[in-house]
Amino acid sequence: MRTVCSISGACARVLAALAVTLTACGDDAGTTATATAGTPTTAPTTLPPLTAGTTDDTAGTTDPGTATATETGGPTTSTGPAPTTSTGNDSSGIKLDLGQPDFPSDPTADTDAAKGCTAVDLLFVIDNSASMGKHQEDLSAVFPDFVDAIIAALPPGTDLHVGMTTTSFYDGSCSESTVNCVSQSSEQQILQHYVAPPATTSENGGQGRLFEWQGQHYFSLNTDDDPAALKAWFTAAATAAGETGCSFEMPAAAAGWAADPATAPTNAGFIRDAGAVLVVFVLTDEPDKSPEPVSQWVDKLVAAKQECGGINCILASGLVPSFCYDNPGDSTLKTFLESFSAPPFTGNIDGDPSDYAMVVGDALAGVIQEKCEEIEPPG
Repeated sequence: MRTVCSISGACARVLAALAVTLTACGDDAGTTATATAGTPTTAPTTLPPLTAGTTDDTAGTTDPGTATATETGGPTTSTGPAPTTSTGNDSSGIKLDLGQPDFPSDPTADTDAAKGCTAVDLLFVIDNSASMGKHQEDLSAVFPDFVDAIIAALPPGTDLHVGMTTTSFYDGSCSESTVNCVSQSSEQQILQHYVAPPATTSENGGQGRLFEWQGQHYFSLNTDDDPAALKAWFTAAATAAGETGCSFEMPAAAAGWAADPATAPTNAGFIRDAGAVLVVFVLTDEPDKSPEPVSQWVDKLVAAKQECGGINCILASGLVPSFCYDNPGDSTLKTFLESFSAPPFTGNIDGDPSDYAMVVGDALAGVIQEKCEEIEPPG
């Protein structure tokens, strides 16, 4: 069975959390959970459910028993009927595949010089619509520990690229609402707020173009080097994305366009092909309104990884709204994240911020490490 981390200290922490979880499960009327290979399951620690009945003038509102969100470039309000909640299986927690082989005890051991990736490209797709400021801050807070974890998990000398794009494809008036995680805008209205490259809205980080921060569209780091500059760059860039983006959030489209030649003027050199793992991480608190079909965004990413092995070289992860992610009425984001070489590693964006580290931390670093070991180096 695959563990959720590859670093001894982290494993101890996760195993301790698992012990607590299993103890709690003993009170659940004999319910038994079975982990099946290749199927996302609930992780040792789950994030808390969404909090109802709170109001925040700057980050939107949630009304008890309702699930209609309205965005106008400002606060979000909830006014409609709530989706049905399952009591037998909590889907709001962190999910990961537990059915693969264990990680090596020494990730730096040179057991086979002919195998293993030489590079990892981390693409963060960050929602920059209203209500996202706190979530961006929470991601920034855990990012430095994630950098330490991934450097420890990967072989020495691995080359990292870290970049981010936003979910916005329109610079102008955006007024959009959802009911039970389904947009109330018509397909025509959604397309009116979708400006595809090579046309430009001139938004920094919009339309799949990489967000420029401190003169850089992405940060490059060798795992042998001091990561302090990378940590400072990303933690500032993630919050600088802000909350001014269009409320027609399109994370799947943003990820796809990030790999398309149409965005090369800002993105050239970010995604490597042969010998490189590509990780797509989505941070959003709203349903995905990317134009259908979802396969077109997957195909753009796969086309950029042909020498490496296509879809087998791509991983997906994210902090997403669990009440929409598992809702049949909003399948776009889930379909996208589940289209790649392994089950996506996801958590609830509205959970306790301290639990963000369970998604962006040792466990995700371990998943990337395992994928790196499967990939043939270039040449």
